[in-house]
Amino acid sequence: MDEQKTMDFHHKAYVCIDVFENRKPVLLVSRPDADWCFLCGEEHPDDASYYRVVGIGHILEKDPSLKEVMDLQPDEEAERSSPDSSWVRTNLSGPTQ
Repeated sequence: MDEQKTMDFHHKAYVCIDVFENRKPVLLVSRPDADWCFLCGEEHPDDASYYRVVGIGHILEKDPSLKEVMDLQPDEEAERSSPDSSWVRTNLSGPTQ
């Protein structure tokens, strides 16, 4: 949680259009290449028009339960089946050997 305490409210985060327009909740938080992505968990085309850039603080204000995963490291993700469900964490780079 130390990163969340020191993170700038306006730190860049990517959101899918469904989250941005409040149509769906955040069910997937991902950190590919260390970027913060807050997504609904549905498939979207690989097209910039389906995503928006916002300040991370705006996302956390809208859904305080996201603070539970603000300790994600680069190349990790957390997913849940509903806003009331527990987060399941995964390493995006696969198992280490």
